[in-house]
Amino acid sequence: MSRIFSIVKPILTLAFLASALGAQAHEFWIQPHKYWLDNGSRLLADVRVGMDFGGNQLAFIPSTINAFNITDADGTRKIEGRIGDIPSVNIYTNTDGLQILNLFSTSSMLTWDEFQKFDEFVNLHGMGWVLARHHERGLPETGFKEAYTRFVKSLVAVGDGAGEDRFTGMFFELVAGKNPYTDDMSDGMPITIMFRGQPLPNKQVDLFFRNTAGELTRLSVQSDANGVAIAPNLGAGEYMVNVVHMIEPSAEDQERTGVSWHSLWGSLTFAIGA
Repeated sequence: MSRIFSIVKPILTLAFLASALGAQAHEFWIQPHKYWLDNGSRLLADVRVGMDFGGNQLAFIPSTINAFNITDADGTRKIEGRIGDIPSVNIYTNTDGLQILNLFSTSSMLTWDEFQKFDEFVNLHGMGWVLARHHERGLPETGFKEAYTRFVKSLVAVGDGAGEDRFTGMFFELVAGKNPYTDDMSDGMPITIMFRGQPLPNKQVDLFFRNTAGELTRLSVQSDANGVAIAPNLGAGEYMVNVVHMIEPSAEDQERTGVSWHSLWGSLTFAIGA
């Protein structure tokens, strides 16, 4: 069992959202306005929450953020902003190459009042084992609490776009095995799922693809024994890879927070043919 609460701020009502918004069924991602920019251009990107690659822009709220960084050939620096800024990312680019944006949110909490909806949620994300474990632990079917934390990334090319994604050190993280702007993508994008710094095998990986005509495709693949999943190349357009992983809080955290489960949400956005 993980001590994730020891590395995040106390559970908060997610200020990004006006309410829980059925958050258990909503993806969370970084969506650049452009995926390939000239050096010296302004990099604009929204933080969004919603379903099927469509959702609301969220304002920059520092109290909901543990870390919000950009990494390029010159190193890693904090993404700064003013409270309420939309888009959440509004910075100038000064270095050629691949830009890695990553956001690690504070933890938030919701209460499940209908077990059927919890059942639907965990099965939607390939986590049916949670139901058996829920009963084994003697947890109630209503009124139990789940914490959730977001770990999201986006890849943007500047100038020549050269470089590669890397592990940024987040507790839960998706790492791209290719540069979608400079590498041959005909065989798809390898994605390594990292949990506590180690590859996480046998996980359902959901892919959302929006082509240049705005048409959406959703499909799921599975990570292998090495924690690697292949997101197929579906053509030119915008891609979001999303993975949800459920953990049991430690006994200490359960007693301190009243939380029965903690879901970790990872996403990665990039474009092919940008």
